[in-house]
Amino acid sequence: MRRSCTLRSSTFPSGTAECLHAEASDRIATKRWRITIDDATYDVEARASMWAGGVRVLVNGSELARRGARESARRIIFPLGRHVATLVWITYGRGSTRYDLVVDGRSVTTGGQPRPPGHPDESLTTAWLLLIASVAILCGVLWFGAFPEIRLAAEGREVSGQVTGRHTESGRSTSYYLHYSFVDADGGARVALGRVAFETYRDARLGDPITVVYVPSAPGIQRPASYDERIWIALLVGMFGAILLSAVYMVWRARRVRSITAALADRAVRTRATVKRVSKEWGGQAMRINYHYDDAEGSTRWGRSPRLYAEEAAAYAPGSSATIAYDPNDPGNSIWIGTADPNATVWVAGSG
Repeated sequence: MRRSCTLRSSTFPSGTAECLHAEASDRIATKRWRITIDDATYDVEARASMWAGGVRVLVNGSELARRGARESARRIIFPLGRHVATLVWITYGRGSTRYDLVVDGRSVTTGGQPRPPGHPDESLTTAWLLLIASVAILCGVLWFGAFPEIRLAAEGREVSGQVTGRHTESGRSTSYYLHYSFVDADGGARVALGRVAFETYRDARLGDPITVVYVPSAPGIQRPASYDERIWIALLVGMFGAILLSAVYMVWRARRVRSITAALADRAVRTRATVKRVSKEWGGQAMRINYHYDDAEGSTRWGRSPRLYAEEAAAYAPGSSATIAYDPNDPGNSIWIGTADPNATVWVAGSG
């Protein structure tokens, strides 16, 4: 399978640069850039082996450097004419790797400060999809599992039935079922089936007695008395409940980030912040900077940067200053900018 996408061109201070396209096949993923510096044009290509995991850099068709799959650093530094270039990449799960080419501290892809792209699973759309799926699954577990068990525990009555058949269902594991009949409290004959343990299934014969628990007011709610699924249903409810809470948080966070971004674009106030701590995140692939600043009323506020490459984070030691912007209507909401000059970039080559 092969797919390609055209990416937008971007300006470059010391020449021109263009991100040509990205391709992926069953064995090799490729990203290409064309950059003109000092009247010389270079075609830079990053090739990643899907099977071996290594990454190679080719300039004008010739391999210049490579990084093995077992090497932890996700960047390759190489010369590009009289300039220093860095191929940097970050992996978000299996099959989701984002590459960027950095020349003289500036991203060829965006033309600005190199920053890791946002995690695809942290978008508002993805968060809403996860929330909807979590609600649907949890409702299914409650409706078809938890609520019937609650009624059986509160209203259930045991009655003797008779085995009339059996069958199995196979998938990742094998499930065992018995068919049986019983008479409810109103004298009505009921035919049903229920899941049982392997030992019960193995020993059951046609005509054998079986104890059934059912709800007299709703005889369709029943099961073999020997097979109690309450602990598994409780675990499922707990698991999907936790996923639901996580999805709610993701939606809240994505909406908050979008709201903060819109507010800061409209009325941001720039100020200087003091770096408190620089820490690794996402398996060491990216960094975060915690900082504090004073708002217009003199109150101290705290904030955290987005994911940064180590080369940018290396320029900000604890105690140093950086530029941030905050919302004057909600001073606790801030965004990391970094350098005070909007046209400048920060990149300490070799820090990754």
